Amino acid sequence: MKVAIYGAGQYGDVFYRVISKYEKIDFFIDKYKKGTLHGIDIIQPTDIKEDVKIYNSVATYEDEVKEELDVIDFVDTLSLYPDIINEFYNDEYLWLEGKLLDDKLKEVRKFFNDKISLDFFDRWVQFRENFDMKYYPFPTNSLDEQYFIEEFKYSKRFVDCGGFIGDTIEAYYRHNIGGAMISFEPDPKNLKFLNQKSKNKNVLVYPMGVSNETKILKFDSKGSGGSISEDGDIFVPVTNLDDTIYNFKPDYIKMDIEGSEKDALIGAKNIIKDFSPNLAISIYHKADDLWEIPLLIKELNPNYRFKIRCHNHLALETILYCKVDK
Repeated sequence: MKVAIYGAGQYGDVFYRVISKYEKIDFFIDKYKKGTLHGIDIIQPTDIKEDVKIYNSVATYEDEVKEELDVIDFVDTLSLYPDIINEFYNDEYLWLEGKLLDDKLKEVRKFFNDKISLDFFDRWVQFRENFDMKYYPFPTNSLDEQYFIEEFKYSKRFVDCGGFIGDTIEAYYRHNIGGAMISFEPDPKNLKFLNQKSKNKNVLVYPMGVSNETKILKFDSKGSGGSISEDGDIFVPVTNLDDTIYNFKPDYIKMDIEGSEKDALIGAKNIIKDFSPNLAISIYHKADDLWEIPLLIKELNPNYRFKIRCHNHLALETILYCKVDK
């Protein structure tokens, strides 16, 4: 039987590096890519005409993959080949790199009261300590619920930091027909789609990023993974929320800005202190986000209570939800 890897992207590359040490990979399968990877053909799912053992490297859309083909689950593949996690670590992949600080983790753990948050937090910490799959941090919620879990669905004045191509606009207006929204997005490639999604809706788009002050920074434009970086290929303007939208008096702020969340929170400190908006903040882009972001928010406004929810595999799309009871 032939062996294949579904997905010829970043994950597929990592899966290949490990699995190919033990099994011959005959081809990759990918809907959106053609050509070769590691000198091996990439074929379409519709081209499969025989029984093939397929390892799925596409975590985000696994349900869709399973509708097309019979595949070995993403997590089952990690269990069979745990060295895949070590490869991600060696690549300094997001939160996997960096040392855990026990004193700060103990302090942050006290911020959570609900079982889902505590269980996920503990599993994530234990998994990071030894990469043992028995502690694997499974998603707690679906991607469809991201930013809009219970208690966080409704908002009259919503601020979207990291507007990307407008997917949050669609999700917001499913719950808030009469709401107003401000969206920040610095990547020119994404702005075209974001502006299209905002048409005929009460949305103001700022073609800039969010940080702790107004300035111009270098930006590494990579679509959904674009980020502020000294190695960036373009220059973009960034601003702080206090100077830009304080009078909007937002009641909900979402931040998914590829590692710039801490600076952006500092730039919104007056809004956070004065208006106590709901917050949905990504805490998976950097190794220390898990403790530094909750500690910072508590310092800015000690009245917040926290929940942590994960919306994807490998602790990707892990969001810190913050709310003040009023």
